[in-house]
Amino acid sequence: MAQDINMYNLICIFKRRIFVAVILVIIAACFIFSFGFTGKAIADTAELDEYDGKIEHIFTHELIFDTAKAYSPNNSVRDCFDKDHLTAKEFKALLGELYKNDYVLVSLDSAINGDVKVPRGKKPLVMSFDDMTYDTFNRGCIDKIILSDGNICDYTKNAEPQVSRERENVTILESFIEQHPDFSCDGARATLCVNGYNGILGYRCTPDCKVSEEKQAAETEECKKLVAALKGLGYTFASHTYYHKYFNSCTANMIEKDCAMWQKYIEPIVGETLVLCYPAGEHKAKNAKNDIFKKYGFDIFLCVGNFAGTDYERAATDAKYLYRLPFDGTALRLYQKSYAHLADTRAIYDETRFRPFSYKGGYYK
Repeated sequence: MAQDINMYNLICIFKRRIFVAVILVIIAACFIFSFGFTGKAIADTAELDEYDGKIEHIFTHELIFDTAKAYSPNNSVRDCFDKDHLTAKEFKALLGELYKNDYVLVSLDSAINGDVKVPRGKKPLVMSFDDMTYDTFNRGCIDKIILSDGNICDYTKNAEPQVSRERENVTILESFIEQHPDFSCDGARATLCVNGYNGILGYRCTPDCKVSEEKQAAETEECKKLVAALKGLGYTFASHTYYHKYFNSCTANMIEKDCAMWQKYIEPIVGETLVLCYPAGEHKAKNAKNDIFKKYGFDIFLCVGNFAGTDYERAATDAKYLYRLPFDGTALRLYQKSYAHLADTRAIYDETRFRPFSYKGGYYK
């Protein structure tokens, strides 16, 4: 009888352990299903706090992925590449620094509207990319951004592999957000400030590209599909003017023509936008020429510098003027201290540049 009771107790204990184990497995499965291994659901459900402090806004130009070509003495624009661009390696490192320093992406719209909420302990960051025209001269930059198997990819004819997600700001950013979904707050992405004189995003969709009408029409349709996919991810678009001419050297007639060309050829692709990004940040807000931009519907202007704006700009009721910090070869070398809260520029510097980090001169000649 005693043996039967002991056996019964052992069976009961065994059953209880099995029951507890099953419950633990179910709980673990529910956790994995709800939160996943990427942490996305954690990021989506994190407690958000309203933010009313300074919102950082940084921008880059197209990236350099092949530094040997870009910085070759035979490349006539290597000085420009060195001054005004980051390498793909530097941009990847920059994202890592921003993430380490608790920055999260927020949209330009939310920053403009004063409706910024970020997870507790995080700091908001607006990001934009300028120009985005690309070329096919095999000088170390990509040829175009494409859709490949439903993914945003970069394409380069004279490189292996031709298709990647590691060579341009948009594709690198997408890869980074896939690995760190909490870097994007509420699905925020960058604002793409595009020109028109050489098409946009690598597509020859304007008459200044000097391609046949058939090719221009075909490139336009392909570009529209890409733009729709980018918007679906959260990217927004701004005008960087059609011709990328500097404000001070433009006449009123030149600005009028520029706006008309943007409206005719680029707006049908990217949609209407209120945002205009001044080439090189050059502008005079209190100027009749600037009123032409307003006539064409632009009332949010992106400038350059660590500046709150002039008295006129801050008091303006018919437009908003927002200042951005450039990340490029010049900034990495000259602004190490002032950019320290964002990133350690020395740590991300690509030593394959043809000038050393210690180089400080010749930028403003």
